[in-house]
Amino acid sequence: MSERCDALVVGGGAAGAAAALALAELGRDVVLVDRRAPAGIEGDAPLDPRVVAISPGSRALLDALGAWDRLDADRIAPYHRMQVAAGRGEVAFLAGDHGFDALGWIVEIPALVDALWAGLRGHRRIRIHAPVEVESISIDDSTRASEARTDPCGARVRLADRTRIETDVLIGADGAHSRVRAAASIRATIDDYNQRALVTHLTTERANRGIAWQRFTALGPLAQLPLPDGRSSLVWSVPRTDAERLMSLAEDAFIEELNEHAQSGPFGAVTAAEKRHALPLIRRRAETLAAGCIGLVGDAARTVHPLAGQGLNLGLADVAVLAETFGRHRTDPQRALARYALRRGSDAALVAGGIHALTELRGFGPMAIEGLGAGFSMMKRSRLARGLFVRRACGLGEVEGGVQALQAR
Repeated sequence: MSERCDALVVGGGAAGAAAALALAELGRDVVLVDRRAPAGIEGDAPLDPRVVAISPGSRALLDALGAWDRLDADRIAPYHRMQVAAGRGEVAFLAGDHGFDALGWIVEIPALVDALWAGLRGHRRIRIHAPVEVESISIDDSTRASEARTDPCGARVRLADRTRIETDVLIGADGAHSRVRAAASIRATIDDYNQRALVTHLTTERANRGIAWQRFTALGPLAQLPLPDGRSSLVWSVPRTDAERLMSLAEDAFIEELNEHAQSGPFGAVTAAEKRHALPLIRRRAETLAAGCIGLVGDAARTVHPLAGQGLNLGLADVAVLAETFGRHRTDPQRALARYALRRGSDAALVAGGIHALTELRGFGPMAIEGLGAGFSMMKRSRLARGLFVRRACGLGEVEGGVQALQAR
């Protein structure tokens, strides 16, 4: 069977599903392909360990796509205060001080994907092929990153069920090991941090009622993010060997060491921890985010350290800028993709570079952490500095044009 579409999105995670929905809302006939379909979450299911901090900018995009209202409000935890500590220094950011109702929301990733897929299913301009594997991708020579990109081009994707799809635009949202990126001959720079992110849900002496707290420890940054039931989600980035040791500890021994490094955070001591997960941390950066008729979004474009919780927010900002450029260049998809790559290549690199620099501080020892703490203390005394930081962290500037394009449809 053969099909043709205006845009084909490979990868149905949050960034890919949002991209497919945005392009369809802008009048494109879209096909979404994924090796799996989301299973859904029962309303009484335990909170998933895979959670993400959604910035106000990302929420604005999700609102414009109709996805935010499909989320179960009882499974979302807003945070109104952010606190960051290092050494003897600390700085806090309050939503009300900067004109926000909340600085962010902690959402289960599977729930977010479900909300986006609810918009995909039944959309008159979207066809879904899932679950199915991509068997091959072939593209015109002018699409490859090393070739001229001025002539019209297209791509053809063959699926494992023998479906052949021709498209004018191919969006790679297929993760860190993107086959779309490889097919376009777009190289990626890889830096292995030799670290693991320890992830679990914690119970503490005092309930977490809306604070996103982070401390730079001797092992690495440790974050406790609010959950809707008053617990906290732990994300602790540590060297691989330490991660292996911490994963092997009994719960009591793990909690004891965690409390030692947390140094009595705002919720008091940790009293219980759920099953721990250790996720490898690797930084990847595509050399370009577009080549001819191919564009990359989300983890196919770059992966970043979880330090600032910006990974998925960067991917959703990709989608917003993609919507903006396709809204402006409706009849010239290659120009839209070229503009997208120019915008997001610089914006995302700035954020990713800053995160990378902070992750390297641990290698410079206790003095670097004390120096960072001194910097936090200085920021604490400067409303202007705090305002600039919050504005960047909230990501509103990156998504504004895309949200306007979707609202004007």
